[in-house]
Amino acid sequence: MNTTFYRLLICQIVTLFANAALRFALPLYLLRKTGSAALYGGITAAALVPMLTGTLYGGILADSCRKQTLLAVLNFITALGLLAAAICFRQIPSTAVVLGTLCLLYAAEGLFQPAVQASLPLLLLGPALTQGNAAVQLADTIDELLGPLLGSLLLQAVGLRTLLIFCAVCLAATALFFQTLPIPQPTRQPPAAPGQRAAVGPLLRHDPQLFGMVGVLALLNLAVVPAITVGVPILVIQYLALPDRALAFTQSAMSAGGLLGGVLAGALAGRQHGRQKMLTLWCISAVCALLGAAALPGVPSTVSYGAVTFLAFCQMAAAVPFQIDLVSSLQAQVPAAQVGRCMSFVTFAICLTQPAGQALYGLAYDRFAAQPFLVPLLAAAASIAINIAAARFFCNKGNFTKS
Repeated sequence: MNTTFYRLLICQIVTLFANAALRFALPLYLLRKTGSAALYGGITAAALVPMLTGTLYGGILADSCRKQTLLAVLNFITALGLLAAAICFRQIPSTAVVLGTLCLLYAAEGLFQPAVQASLPLLLLGPALTQGNAAVQLADTIDELLGPLLGSLLLQAVGLRTLLIFCAVCLAATALFFQTLPIPQPTRQPPAAPGQRAAVGPLLRHDPQLFGMVGVLALLNLAVVPAITVGVPILVIQYLALPDRALAFTQSAMSAGGLLGGVLAGALAGRQHGRQKMLTLWCISAVCALLGAAALPGVPSTVSYGAVTFLAFCQMAAAVPFQIDLVSSLQAQVPAAQVGRCMSFVTFAICLTQPAGQALYGLAYDRFAAQPFLVPLLAAAASIAINIAAARFFCNKGNFTKS
């Protein structure tokens, strides 16, 4: 991997670290000041709307602009917004400042990620592209783990106003650094005929392989992954009646599984064949089935808790390399001038299906509160159905026999 990629990765780590720290600290500050859980939840939910909008249009900007300039401008505008929030902090009601700043941060992140993803195929080729995506995923995971910790510590130590200024300085510095990155421009496609402008929807419809990959990712995030992400806290806290520290340990195990998955994705770059991808999908189905078995009546609570924690770890370790490999395949096959649009569309689809899946599984766990083991078994059945459909794309001759 070339030095430009490493410089891009360092800038991304600093950017997302500052973003994650503030996205944790701002709602926490509001919760402590107002004591309103409803306001806390409402502010957090409202801030997701700009992220979805930014994700949807970020790919178009990434394909239309110089990527280093776009990344620099995004960070510079965000830094100015944070400085403005710090200045107006005592003149404007805190709720308005927190909401406005969160919307800015989420919108910037939504615009930021497609630009980074569209840059990778221009810097890396072959197995190095998968390794680069794995490194980006690892950086994101570490930022999401350590950013909130830094945000909470700095919020207590120096206060919100100083934290805003500190993050603004970090983003301004990375904006200057982004502008110096020699990211090449993709070869421009010939102008499209009127009414036939390049769009992601037709591109996917006319290429069943790409459409199948996006469909598998979206369905997994709708019908399978939320059974774990929503179910694990419910099983640990409500079904097993364990303390918060037990849940914290289990969620740490999930994060560790995600880190291991990123490492595995980099190590296996270019060596995952269609049948190996299907084996990963069947492993995810087995995890769901075993999670249901761990919640069966009569299983000792210590055994059940250990099984739930281990299975949560395994699920993340299996799901992360699968997703990274599919994203790398998409980046490699889509024309360079359309990578931003394609990755933006995929991210948007996942952002829509995963919250829907979380809501559905939340309702399912409420409905079967007396028999929670039924819900992971339902997810296992859904996973098997997805696997059968996915086999057509991963195992048929000529369809992704090798990434």
